[in-house]
Parts: sequence; C-alpha cells; structure tokens
Amino acid sequence: MKNINVTYSHFLLVWALTIVLSCFIGSKAFAADITEIDWEVLIPQDWNPNQAFEDMTDEEYYALSEAELVILEQSVQAMFDAAPVVEAFDGQQVRIPGFVLPLEFSDTLLKEFLLVPYFGACTHTPPPPANQIIYGKLKTGTKFESIYLPVWITGTLSTTRSQSELTESGVANGVDVQSAYAMDVQLIEPYIE
Repeated sequence: MKNINVTYSHFLLVWALTIVLSCFIGSKAFAADITEIDWEVLIPQDWNPNQAFEDMTDEEYYALSEAELVILEQSVQAMFDAAPVVEAFDGQQVRIPGFVLPLEFSDTLLKEFLLVPYFGACTHTPPPPANQIIYGKLKTGTKFESIYLPVWITGTLSTTRSQSELTESGVANGVDVQSAYAMDVQLIEPYIE
C-alpha cells in the first residue's frame, strides 16, 4: 500500500507541475504574440492631419475673422473625426501606453474608457484625430486609481469606430468623441518604460 501511495503522490506532483508549466508556457506564448506599439503607427502614412494648415501662411491664419476661424475649426474637427485607420492592426494583439479617460466608472472600478496618447486630450482641448483614440472595454470592472498616471493596455485591437460622450464633473454638456479603434482589454497596468 505504501508503494501505491508514493506512486499516487508522485503522479499528483507530476500532474500539478504539468499544469503549472503549461499555464506558464501558454502565458509566454500569449505574450510572444503581443506587439508593443506606439501611437504613430496607428496613423496611415499617407494621411496628413495638418493638411488644412499647410497652404496657409501665419499671416493668412491670423487675418481670419472669428467666423472664419469657427468654420476652419469645424472642418478640421470633421477631418479628425473621419481620420483613417491602419487596417493591418484589425484583430492584432497589441500593447500600447496612454492615459485613461473613464466612460463607465463605479467607485474605483473601471469598465469602459477612452485611451489617449497624452494627458488632457479631449477634456481641455478639442479631441485628437479619431485614429489617436482607442475605445477600451474590460470584461469585468478593474480597480483603477488615477487618470493622471499613464498605463499600458493589452488586448485585441479592432478598427471599429465608436462615438462616446465624455462628461466631466461640473460641466453641463459632455464632449462627443470619435474613436477609430476599439480594444477588448485583457490587461491594464501602470506604465513602466
């Protein structure tokens, strides 16, 4: 009976090690399939976000009336909202740094958000081009501490466009923000270079 118990214990130990190793190898394989990207690669090479200003001198810009400036701002924002995507990233596992703007936030649990390349995007300035905004969705609420600190997000990127209303405490109306990318987020973690 002692030999059977030793054999059975040995079997359990080997079985447990096999499970642990397969999980470790599986997570390494998942990590190997992840491409770390920066924001510039999400802009098609043939798209120029400064196109509206290139044919205009500084003198011409400063000579515009207030009404002309409003029209120019509206046309630039329309161009930004329709910003094209890089189709090659559709369905890719990626990791990208940025700042979180919560959309669905309860206590400290984050479920839906916009990821932007720099702090203050969309809240203190007009929104950046749609191809510089990622709509992120987590399967379950994740504890989130601060919008002031950058994070890494990891998940499956898609070229799915969405419109979100970003509201800010004390502001009567939110800002409509267009995003050209979306991500099923698997991991959100503090940014460490």
